[in-house]
Parts: sequence; structure tokens; C-alpha cells
Amino acid sequence: MTSPVGRVIGAGMKSWIARIARLVIILVAVATFIALLAADKWWIRVFDFPRLQFALLLAVALAVLIAVKSKRLYLWSGIAVVALGLQLFQLFPYSPIAAKQAVDAPSCAAVDRLHIVSLNVYQDNRDFDAAIAYLQSTGADVILVMENDQAWTDALSAGLDEDYPYSVKIPQDNTYGMAMWSRLELVGAERNELAGGGTPSIRTRIRREDGSLPTLFAVHPRPPSPGQDSGQRDAELMLLADLVRGSGRPTIVIGDFNDVGWSHVTETFQRLGQVIDPRVGRGFYATFDAKNPLMRWPLDHVFHTDDFGVIRFATGQGVGSDHFPLEVELCQQRDRFAPQQEAPELTQDAIETARDELEEASLGGEGPDAERLTVTDDGDEDEALSPPD
Repeated sequence: MTSPVGRVIGAGMKSWIARIARLVIILVAVATFIALLAADKWWIRVFDFPRLQFALLLAVALAVLIAVKSKRLYLWSGIAVVALGLQLFQLFPYSPIAAKQAVDAPSCAAVDRLHIVSLNVYQDNRDFDAAIAYLQSTGADVILVMENDQAWTDALSAGLDEDYPYSVKIPQDNTYGMAMWSRLELVGAERNELAGGGTPSIRTRIRREDGSLPTLFAVHPRPPSPGQDSGQRDAELMLLADLVRGSGRPTIVIGDFNDVGWSHVTETFQRLGQVIDPRVGRGFYATFDAKNPLMRWPLDHVFHTDDFGVIRFATGQGVGSDHFPLEVELCQQRDRFAPQQEAPELTQDAIETARDELEEASLGGEGPDAERLTVTDDGDEDEALSPPD
């Protein structure tokens, strides 16, 4: 039999547990609704990332309140259910039970295959050997590396140049270096800074064995963080999307977007660029943070036009970086795959969102490189950002 003192202590513990659970619900619900705001302030956009973690916190807090029979349970459960529903609505397309956006390619002739690996090496990581051994083991046709300073570029060149005779190398010490190695000829490769700020991107065509020349874009914009709003990232993705849609050929976009697929910005990028996300319907495939299993989300992405089917999509092993590598193997057969899939619809709302992002970027913003934004109003926005005929 429980003593009166024991019952009092037990009731007190339940009360404190219920208070903590209610506090969790309040904080996560507020973060959930803040993330709905269409603003590029860093302290708003950071709530786009941990949606899975927020959903788990809400589910646990709700279960605790039910277990301890909290006061006003109907009120707190209502708040938790609404917030949880909003989080799950964003996350569901990235679950294995959702419909796939990119079709599978269970069979593919060798000449139609294209294997690409993307790896943010983390500039301060100095485990060169681990990264080189992993990249060599993949047998990829194209390798994209990000955050390479001169030391990383030299080490990777020593390990990859022999097997990958074509390359573009942009070493930088600001964590936005970029380099690409390819077994296939890179045609017309060029470096761009779509939105300035010392964040290069690469645009190239790849000469395949059958003579086709798909376009490959590599990108690594700056993330929203204290003192750095998301305007530069968002503008770069909007400009990139317009280039992708205007390329008029099979196109792949790959890199560390510093954004998650379910964000409004990345959704707009997809609509404007008319590209498909192979992650949708396949799984979460978190690539960051490799060092923290509790705080992981998918920052590294591959998008492609409807010319491709997906043979394999996976994350690779850790190499000492804070990112896991991202691997994709595609099959290029437009006549086969285009009728089976389509990119999200290019809507007027997406076009207006892109225009707004470019307009905000042209005015600068908050961040150490805001004054270096190169986006300008050249009077051609209505022509460039318009639905295709």
C-alpha cells in the first residue's frame, strides 16, 4: 500500500512531468507555426530543418500527457495534434510508403548509365585517405566535392586524377570550394557565382559514350545561420532553376543545397526548374549531421529532368566529414521514362515566389556577404520567369 507521503510525491512528479511535456508542446508548436512564415530571416528558416525531430518530440510529449492524465488534456492534445499534423504533412512524401516521384529503372544498358557521387568533405576534416579510399571504391563516373581548400584539392588530385582525367577545381578557404572529377569528357565547363558571396557553382555538359550531352549543375549555396539570412541561398536556387529549365536538354542538379526538400524554397526550385526529386517516395536519406545521430536531415540533393530513371539512390559511408556522401545512379532513356513521371507543376505562384526572392536579394540583406550579391533587376524577370509554352 502506498503511503500518503508516497502519493504526494507521486502526484508531484506527475505534475512536473506534465509541465515539461506541455512546455515542449508549446515550444515546438510555436516553432512549427513560425516556419510557415514566408520570410528569409535566419531564425525563421532554421525551423525548416528539424521537422522529423519536432514530430518525434510532439508525439512523445502527447503520449506523456495522456499517460499522466494531464489537466486540460483536450486543449494540449489539440495543439499537439495540429502541430504534429503539419510536420507529418511535410515529411510524408519522403517516406518509403509515399508515391515515388522518380521512376525506378530496374534494367538499363551500360551505355545509358550515369553514376554520380557528391561529397561535402568538411574543410576542417583532414582524413584525406578515408575520403579518397571511399571515392575510389564507388567507381563513379562523376565525383563532386565541396568545401575543398587547397590542401583537400591537392590530396584529392593525387588520388583521383589518374582515373578521372577531366576535372574542374575551385579551391577556396571559405568552406565554399568546389571540385569535379569525371571519367567522361566535360564539355564547356564553367564556374559561376549566381548570387555572389564567394559561393561558386559549376555548369558543364557531359559527353557520354552514345554522344549525348546532358547538362550537369553543381551547387553549394550558403545556409541560413546567425548573422546570415537565407536570401542569398534562395536567390541562387531561383536563378539556377531558371537556367535548368532553359537548358533544353537532359539535366541533373547535384550538391549541398543547405536546404531540405520539403522547404517552400526547394519546392519552388523544383517547380521553376521542372526537375524531379528521386528522394520522394524512397526515404529520408539524411546526409547531415553525420556526427550527430539525433540531429540529421537531408541537405545534399540530386534533381533531374524526366529523361532519367533511378537505378540506385543511397547515402555512402562516413569519411570523417559532417556530411555523408550521396550516391545516385541514373539511366538516361527519355522515351522510356518521360511518359511515366513529371515534375511538380510550374504554377504562377511559384513564378511570383521566385520573383520575390530575386527582388529581395537585389536589395541585399543580413549577412557578411550581403553586399556582394550580384542579383540585379535587368528588366527581364517577366520574360525569364514565365511558364513554358
